[in-house]
Amino acid sequence: MFIQAIKKCFDFWFPKRYTQPVKTTKRTTIRKKPMIIDASEPIKTTVKQPDFRPKKFDDIVGQDEVKEYLKIKITAFKKTRVSVGHLLFLGYSGSGKTTMANVMAMEMGVGFHSVMATRIKTWDDFYNILKKVKLNDVLFIDEIHALSPKIQEQLYGVMEDFTITLQDKSLNEQVQTRIPNFTLIGATTHSGDLNPPLLSRFQYKGQLMPYSISQLTDIVKSAGKRIYKLEIPHDVANYIAKVSRKTARICYSLLRGYIDLVEAKNPGKIDSSMLTMEMLYKLLKLEQIDPVIGLDYASRKYIVTMLRENKPIGSRSLANMIQEQESTVVQMIEPFLLSDIELEYRDSSGIPKIQMGPFAKLTKSGRIATRESMNYIKLCKALQRQGWFNNESFEF
Repeated sequence: MFIQAIKKCFDFWFPKRYTQPVKTTKRTTIRKKPMIIDASEPIKTTVKQPDFRPKKFDDIVGQDEVKEYLKIKITAFKKTRVSVGHLLFLGYSGSGKTTMANVMAMEMGVGFHSVMATRIKTWDDFYNILKKVKLNDVLFIDEIHALSPKIQEQLYGVMEDFTITLQDKSLNEQVQTRIPNFTLIGATTHSGDLNPPLLSRFQYKGQLMPYSISQLTDIVKSAGKRIYKLEIPHDVANYIAKVSRKTARICYSLLRGYIDLVEAKNPGKIDSSMLTMEMLYKLLKLEQIDPVIGLDYASRKYIVTMLRENKPIGSRSLANMIQEQESTVVQMIEPFLLSDIELEYRDSSGIPKIQMGPFAKLTKSGRIATRESMNYIKLCKALQRQGWFNNESFEF
């Protein structure tokens, strides 16, 4: 009795400390916090994506003059250990400028740093990149013409003396910092947009030429062996080359899509006997690529818009009309359309003909469509009746 009385006193004065949990048969659900993935960070995966880029000059098809010059420079570097002079690669998008710079660094056995010029907004941005560059490394700046004129001017000292000028905020004065000797490789489709003093500081300016169909065919076959351990049939490789718009990058992209499609349609391990033209036609239809010269939806829309307007159009206005970025129009769509394009077609009498010429021309007033582009759109209409280009309009 005495003990029970003491317990009641404690329960009265300290109810929270001695309150017993209430038993219940109700099932409680424990809510887990949702996993948040930072989109800015790459998701780790154990699946290795195929790397199509060649690792040595012997794997690069074509561009013989540029490769020969670089080989000489690399041989001299290995003897003297003096950094190679700054280089500028010229050529339209997809001609292999990045690949050439990357292979050069690999052949030299040095570090490779790559950055798009559009990401360098201030001099501090550039300095943060330079801090990672070590002695004799290769720094590759793609689309270097996009650097602001002020940053181009500040590059003079970096390229000539390997010094960088910084603003010391505490002392309110400029200080010069020495940086390791390195090789700057710029890539551009518009060398005219570079300051003449900056242009003159490049020791060598290498023009990367458009690939021929024969060279692109070899590229497809080589990549098939190197990446997939497959013998790509000649007719398939040659057809991929024809619809790659003279560009190795598109070649690799189509080859990857083609192999993925074959893998999806065939159980087990695939072999060369499964690599048929039928599968290639299916891929082109899925990706909305024409089976004649390889133009995509955006390129066809570009042509049809010019034909409808029937007058010169500026790049910005044209980009707005087809709902694309102006940079995409100028750097990705136009280079091929402005080049000489070979097109096989039949005239109104059904006689087969071959035409050679650009699908667009640049004038002082803007872009205009050519007769060759009109014949191409007529061909697209014929293909549409055969089941291609659903929901596209070719009226002008």
